[in-house]
Amino acid sequence: MSIEEYIEWYVLYIPASVYGWGLGVFLVALLLLMVWKDFRRGLRYALALLLVEYTALLLHFTVFIRPATGKHEMILTPFWSYTAIHGGAKVLMQEVLSNVVVFIPIGFLLGIVLRKGGLAGVMVVGIGISVAIELLQFTMMRGFCETDDVIHNAVGCLMGYGVSKVIR
Repeated sequence: MSIEEYIEWYVLYIPASVYGWGLGVFLVALLLLMVWKDFRRGLRYALALLLVEYTALLLHFTVFIRPATGKHEMILTPFWSYTAIHGGAKVLMQEVLSNVVVFIPIGFLLGIVLRKGGLAGVMVVGIGISVAIELLQFTMMRGFCETDDVIHNAVGCLMGYGVSKVIR
């Protein structure tokens, strides 16, 4: 096996098994915490574990699994994607929607896990995760670092937080 084949195998298959084991640990921890602690507290701890697992998975798919472009690419103009969509680049609409949808679980989980801090705390952590992803993409040369992505991720985080408040 060449080094390139090994790296491709590692990037594609090892993280999948790690995340699978992480999900198994999450389920066992959920059951133990619900029995050991009271139900609500145990559920909150288990959801905190799920938040860590989801964030790691998100980092894997948005940064680490992407092929390197060989150059640092950054677009700091806010809402440039809407101008491009209006100009005919309809494929960007799917990217905008996926950036919103992928952060709904983060906002939801943060809304339940963070008891103090409310909306401001959830948004600071959610935007922090989004900025970290964008900066990793820039420094590792794996996609565009865009302000639009952070804005769309923040909207998704806000929507997830709203859902958590409705459920509570």
